[in-house]
Amino acid sequence: MVTVTVAELPAMATTTPAIAVDYADVLRHPEKYYQGSDLAWIMISSALVFIMIPALSLIYSGLGNRSFALTLFRLPLITAAFVGLHRAGGLRDVVGRPIVVGDGPNDSAVIPELVFALYEGMFAAFTAAVVCGGTMHRTRPRRFIIFISLWSLLVYDPVARWTWSSRGWLRELGSLDFAGGTPVHVVSGTTVAAFAVFCSIESRGNFVDFLIDAGHKVWRRAQHLAYGIWSVLRIVILLVTCGHLRVPEGEDTPNEELVDQDMESFPYNINFVVLGTALLWFGWAGFNGGSALGANLRAVSAWTATHVAACAGGVTGTVWIWLMKGVPESDVELEGTDDARDEATRNRAMARQAFDRLSVFFFCDGAISGLVAITPAAGYVPLWSAPVFGVVGALCVNFLKKETEIFLRHDPLQIFAVHAGGGGVGMILTGLFVDSTTVGLDGHSTLPHPEYSTSRRVGYQFADVLSGMGYTFFVTLGILYLMKLVAFLFGKSSWSQTGVYSDSNRLEDNFQAVVQQQWRGDLDPEGRPFGRLVAPSLPPAPARPLRDDDIHLEHLKNIPSPPRSVQSGAQVPPWGMMPELPGSQGLPPWPSLPSQGLQPRM
Repeated sequence: MVTVTVAELPAMATTTPAIAVDYADVLRHPEKYYQGSDLAWIMISSALVFIMIPALSLIYSGLGNRSFALTLFRLPLITAAFVGLHRAGGLRDVVGRPIVVGDGPNDSAVIPELVFALYEGMFAAFTAAVVCGGTMHRTRPRRFIIFISLWSLLVYDPVARWTWSSRGWLRELGSLDFAGGTPVHVVSGTTVAAFAVFCSIESRGNFVDFLIDAGHKVWRRAQHLAYGIWSVLRIVILLVTCGHLRVPEGEDTPNEELVDQDMESFPYNINFVVLGTALLWFGWAGFNGGSALGANLRAVSAWTATHVAACAGGVTGTVWIWLMKGVPESDVELEGTDDARDEATRNRAMARQAFDRLSVFFFCDGAISGLVAITPAAGYVPLWSAPVFGVVGALCVNFLKKETEIFLRHDPLQIFAVHAGGGGVGMILTGLFVDSTTVGLDGHSTLPHPEYSTSRRVGYQFADVLSGMGYTFFVTLGILYLMKLVAFLFGKSSWSQTGVYSDSNRLEDNFQAVVQQQWRGDLDPEGRPFGRLVAPSLPPAPARPLRDDDIHLEHLKNIPSPPRSVQSGAQVPPWGMMPELPGSQGLPPWPSLPSQGLQPRM
């Protein structure tokens, strides 16, 4: 979002030199002071940003497993409604006051504050909806709504103000963020990370055990990275010395000890992910293009750069998985064994290989990474640099996903890697590729602090990311522990047993989604082999007394079809238009059915 300030009345800026303006005249004749094309484009952009919320519903429910897919499908839209209602409380007397838009001291471009509030409200709702993905199997919607209401006030609002307001401290330093690299993506991703850390602490019972386990993971991961670096150096040494110098190989840390891998990473519905990505891509036209806050060439450049970055990210993700997973892993060593555990391991490996080769999934992942990375830069960088954001964003997100599988296993949808990682990368690249010509395409903006060197500008961009991460992480933890304190004070459990958000008791929907796809090789979507696992026998249903209206199933097929209504052609129930009588659901016990041959079951 470009810088915004409230213009003072009666010194309102217009297309003509500044004149005294009566606010009542602005309300009576807004067409004199505002460009209708700007208003139309921002309203369309607001609708496009709203479309991104149900797109998140599709993506989250498709990525999650079917035991929690329905909650992930509905929660983003419910969250957006609560945040939107909360925002509506501040719209009193918000109509036509001018909001100065653009970068630099020029105040010739203005939009009405009501249009600006509508557009910004969609950003707040979308950011809250992104956080919903971190609740998978961790909490029920009603508790999350309480959390997100507090979070929107205490986390999102302050970060958005210091980033986009002309009086924001980071804005005054010269940080550049066009459409929400820090307030939207870094903040939402860090919130999910704080949520995951809180769940990890709660599942271990105390903070000390959490630190010990985290230190163990860091040490083992450092060993693994050191082995990788040594392997590369060993190859270089052997090539340089033509193999005459003996270099020890070293020992690697077993991968299975690094990752506490569960089966939550298997998607419920790939088609949902593809459709959600398409809608998200479509809505990003309003997310980045609308952040120019006007129908101008800068908006066109921002949307074009966004589209190119998404294309580059999608292609990068696809090529990446083709190169990394093109050759199937060998499982010959497991073929000759009859051990049930080895058979289960082989089946899980087959399912993992099948999932890893879903190039369309990695295409969607790369496209979203490119969209996130270009968000802070869309209105600041030239079009030729947009592919760099897509490629670098997709590669960095792929790397971060491997790390978050180890350190943030309570973030199964890996929102931190995609949003915080992609947004942080985009912020850094913005400082490298910012261009004053692109900034001025709207006709009135100038590059803030043109005297800054590239290194200094990148430093401020990095400070922006770190400040957003730090503030969000600790305030989010404070909100979560505040909610636990309230539950402890009004509950009957001890502090250690008072759980607000935790995975110690895995939550699943009572009303679950049905299986949508099936892996080849007799594997279900979660890697379990069909036909090899026998479900336990269910106990017989308890007997109940026979009733007079009991009907044998073989007689139901002999029931004639009900007659159709003369007026509408619809079928009329067999009991016709009769008053309600005592019986099942207030209906009579089938009075028009033939009674011959129907006997109570024995």
